[in-house]
Amino acid sequence: MSKHKEPGGFLAGRFADSMVERMARGPVYYGWYMVAVVFTVTMVRVGFNGHFFGIFLKPMSQEFGWTRAMTTGAVTTGTLIAVGLGIVMGRMLDRYGPRWLLVGACVILGAAYIGLSQVSALVMFYIVYAVGRSMAQSAIHNGMLSTLVSKWFVRRRTTAIAIAIAGAYVGGMLLAPVIQQIITTYGWRAAWVFLGVLTWSVVLIPAALLLRRSPEDMGLLPDGRGSVENGAGTLSGSETQVGDEEGVWSRTLASEPPEADEVSLTLREATRTVTFWLLCLVNGVNSIATTGINFHTVPHFTDIGISTAVAASTVSVFTLSQFVAVFVVGTVAGRVGAKRMLLAALLTLALGAFLIARAGSAADAYLAVAVYGGSIGARTLLFSVVWADFFGRGHLGSIRGVAIAFQLVGNASGALIAALLYDINGDYNTAFTIAVAGILVSFTMLLLARRPRPQRA
Repeated sequence: MSKHKEPGGFLAGRFADSMVERMARGPVYYGWYMVAVVFTVTMVRVGFNGHFFGIFLKPMSQEFGWTRAMTTGAVTTGTLIAVGLGIVMGRMLDRYGPRWLLVGACVILGAAYIGLSQVSALVMFYIVYAVGRSMAQSAIHNGMLSTLVSKWFVRRRTTAIAIAIAGAYVGGMLLAPVIQQIITTYGWRAAWVFLGVLTWSVVLIPAALLLRRSPEDMGLLPDGRGSVENGAGTLSGSETQVGDEEGVWSRTLASEPPEADEVSLTLREATRTVTFWLLCLVNGVNSIATTGINFHTVPHFTDIGISTAVAASTVSVFTLSQFVAVFVVGTVAGRVGAKRMLLAALLTLALGAFLIARAGSAADAYLAVAVYGGSIGARTLLFSVVWADFFGRGHLGSIRGVAIAFQLVGNASGALIAALLYDINGDYNTAFTIAVAGILVSFTMLLLARRPRPQRA
């Protein structure tokens, strides 16, 4: 059945392959299993996300006497390592598939969590955190994971990516209060161990058994439109997909536009377009702005007199608003267009950043992170959809691997710049003002981006 064999192993032998083949012939389109695995990966990755780092930043800095710039430097180090890894791993995803790439990354991720519980010096913290952060920002970065999902969906792409990346938001909502309670009761070391054990427990087996490269490798067509062998065509808006006997997915997705001739550019072709470089710059500038805010929102709130418990709980509000926004935007984007929705999301993102900078009470903090978080969720989803819509599925891993490098440079510098400005000024006012300006600059660049024309033979 499969035209492409991914590298095998003791766990993904004959049993796994035969099980996957039975599932692929079953009533549920196999792409949704891919979505489910990605959901779990994004859920456990949250420990290396910006707002979660904010929960650990103060207790670790206070115990060791580190400045915030010293602590945040580990984020920069790990993210810069991920720049090179992302380019290589994007090519590996296109060529070999995701199975062992993601399994290996999650093994390392769990080990890094546990390793962080043992740090006793700044250099050790830098090494261990950089290893985990580099995995979270390369092999299991949202851009790479959404690329994997995009290979399985065209007409249903927006909804599939929305569900897949929602794991990060569910993880944030559920784990932020748990982690804060563990830190309060047992200390930050126990919290890192908890995240490591959780990662290994929920991700490794499903990823090793189920992940595959593309529907064509399994004799299937994108979106569950049938199989290559029977030559099934595209479903109309009123038809029901394979495994959708109740028509639930069809009704939900009826507003999505029917699939047109799909653009599919190679990396070389993509880099010859102005749009590619504009989108890379939008990603990079926007990341500089938002990473500085993401990593320092919780410390900023406690600095202005908001309690530690309330500041930590804003992480749950942040992720809840992301979760809600992803599904609302996923529904509307099919009608309005992903680029237009992304432009709107960047404007509300600037507003949310401004509100965080000006917050003065718990109520202000909750409102600010709700606006900001919802905009971040919409931006994350829509960036992934725009890249896939503009450049196609065929070489998307290689294309996103290069593009992610720009985003990671932004991620690496944004948090450190904000920390340095804090150490100089004693507050985050200057850092957050610059962030708002950066978001507006990225909005202007996105306005200039145009969808590339299909390449003609």
